[in-house]
Formats: sequence, structure tokens, C-alpha cells
Amino acid sequence: MNIDRIGRVGGSGYEPKKTPNIQKQESGIQQDSVTISETAKQLSLEAKVRQEVTTIAKQVVNQPETQERADKLKEIKEKLKNGDYDELSPEILNTVSERISEVFLGS
Repeated sequence: MNIDRIGRVGGSGYEPKKTPNIQKQESGIQQDSVTISETAKQLSLEAKVRQEVTTIAKQVVNQPETQERADKLKEIKEKLKNGDYDELSPEILNTVSERISEVFLGS
């Protein structure tokens, strides 16, 4: 069996390709910049919060319903129909709002 020579591999015949040096820009040249308005920042924050609320709501809806949870929901629905929650004290409303914010905002 014969193997033909295909030229040098390795050794002194191989030189890696050199990349050209990149020169730094002069300090007098103005670079691009982006300014984000306060309105855009606020809209971005609101979109993030909306997305988090949607994600949490989907998680709550997709949780398997247990008998305990079903009983509690039935009890609350009956109290709503009877008007037990029509006139709540400010303390109860504050407690409920704090719990809701903890669930949705993780505070």
C-alpha cells in the first residue's frame, strides 16, 4: 500500500492567521447613546407587574382543588349571598388588602 505525500502538516510550514489590530476610537468622536423616558420606565414596570399577576393567577387557577378548599369557597360564597361582607370595618379591609398584596407582590 502506498500513501502519497500531501504536503507538510504542522512543523514550520504552519502559521496561524493573524487578526489585524483594532484601533481605539478617538475621544473626540461622540458615541451613540439611548435615553429612556420616565413614562417608558413606568410602562415597563407596569407590564412586568401585569405579567407577574397573570402568572400567579394562572398558578392559582391550575392548582388542584382540594376538599378543604372547596368547602371554604362554598362557605365564603354563602356569606357573600347573605350579605355578611357588605359592611366591613376598615381594619378587616386593611388586613384583606395586605394579604392580597403579599400573595401577588410577595412582600
